Amino acid sequence: MDIPLMKNPMDDLFGEDSDNDSRSSRSKSSSSGNASSSSSGSASSSGASSSKGGDGDGDGGGADSSSSSDSGSSGGREERGDDRVDSYRNNDNYTNTPALSTYSIPVLPAGWSNDNNGGRGGMGRGRWGNGRGGAGLLPRPGPFPGGRGGRGGFVGRYQNYQRDERFVSELKLSKSKETLSRKSTVFQEPCELTSYSRVEGGEVFFDERGLRLFKRHVSEDIGADLNQGYDTFIEKIDLGSEGFGDFLASIRAKNISLENIHFVTFRNNLNKILGAAYNLHEPWEMGVHKRNGTIYLDVHKLPERPQSDLDRRRCYWGYCFESLATEDPGRAYGEDIHHVDANVEFVSVVKTKLGAHRVLMGAEMDCCDETDEGRRIYIELKTSRELDDRTVERFEREKLLKFWIQSFVAGVPYILVGYRDDGGRLVRTERLRTKDIAHRARLKNYWQGGVCLAFADEVLCWLYGTVKENEDYTLQFVHPFMRLELLQAQSCPDAITNHVHLLQHPSSPPPPPSSSVTP
Repeated sequence: MDIPLMKNPMDDLFGEDSDNDSRSSRSKSSSSGNASSSSSGSASSSGASSSKGGDGDGDGGGADSSSSSDSGSSGGREERGDDRVDSYRNNDNYTNTPALSTYSIPVLPAGWSNDNNGGRGGMGRGRWGNGRGGAGLLPRPGPFPGGRGGRGGFVGRYQNYQRDERFVSELKLSKSKETLSRKSTVFQEPCELTSYSRVEGGEVFFDERGLRLFKRHVSEDIGADLNQGYDTFIEKIDLGSEGFGDFLASIRAKNISLENIHFVTFRNNLNKILGAAYNLHEPWEMGVHKRNGTIYLDVHKLPERPQSDLDRRRCYWGYCFESLATEDPGRAYGEDIHHVDANVEFVSVVKTKLGAHRVLMGAEMDCCDETDEGRRIYIELKTSRELDDRTVERFEREKLLKFWIQSFVAGVPYILVGYRDDGGRLVRTERLRTKDIAHRARLKNYWQGGVCLAFADEVLCWLYGTVKENEDYTLQFVHPFMRLELLQAQSCPDAITNHVHLLQHPSSPPPPPSSSVTP
């Protein structure tokens, strides 16, 4: 099922930003396609890790990026380029495929392959010796002193790689992006089943009281200082598996059947898996626990370096922008932001399908607006450092990929980016359509949405075919970022154990907490 193309209902929601959309850009919206795909190279991996201090802000650490400030003017370029990119697959191709995946669980490749260089120019002629006497210009590959050798130059560096004693299975990242781009992977439009809210103080309600309303004409706040209210900022508390327990409780409260659900997870874990097709330098891990035929993916937070005051401020700028961009009945017009609590949240519980697997996912939503017909539209709010000629490409290659993944998998059609200067002052805002982000990246050959989906489909097939019932694992992606590894774990989080118990015995108390800790 396609992500629907929103046209007129939202054109007036973003104040002066809507002026960037000409009639020609609206008329091409159907041809530009929903979130799309393209690129080449070798498949790789790492997580587009997001949390609401990364997930919500998008501001990251100081090394952020660039912008899509040319989105208004680039519409003409994209429109003229449509005829030149007919060979590329867009979202229509991989969302209209049959609901049953034709791909079986992938066989793990034997090893790194670089056969495309074999025979190029023969074994001599300036490369390696061919037995006719005389040295070639380059040394023959092999485990020679100096650490250079092996196919692709990896064996010499990693030949002493020690496999973890908990090792169960691995998925080597040997398929090229070109191969993945030719695979059509079905992704159904996410359908919201229920939601829940966390209010100040941490109490959870299975309703929509935590959902914030988008403030129209947010461009009126250009020039606002995003440092306002920093002194009273309440930072986000890491709830660990307790937060996952609240998500599972919302499923039980709504009596949602898990009989045909293959994966239950927060969006954060899907972000990591989809992003691993391109992101090769960010390690991540997650818990994997199979109960009654359903795999629960539990978020694991890796240790981080200590945050400086500037790091905390940059994180806060994202939360402050969210407050500026949403309605607050308790704040008078023109009044400064105060008392920002990062723990207040609204989580939408959606059902979708990636490949052959049905996924039940919890996704935190920043705010929403409604069309004239009364349809609710979620909007993602992001912040980024203002861009210049040196940072635009990195922004479009890396940050927009994360923006797209996070919004696409949850069915969020619009993203509002607030660009700020180094001091935290809001300098401009820009509205992005989720479907247009992938289209732009495809035209520039930066990345393909279809590659991310195809890669994630292979990972889910491998996981579901490998993990055993009532056993616990850790899925990790770490240096040297050449494989996904599945490791045996010692226990299951109490939140999952209690959830499974309550599904089977609703009236009986949950079992006592486990004393063991998952490594």
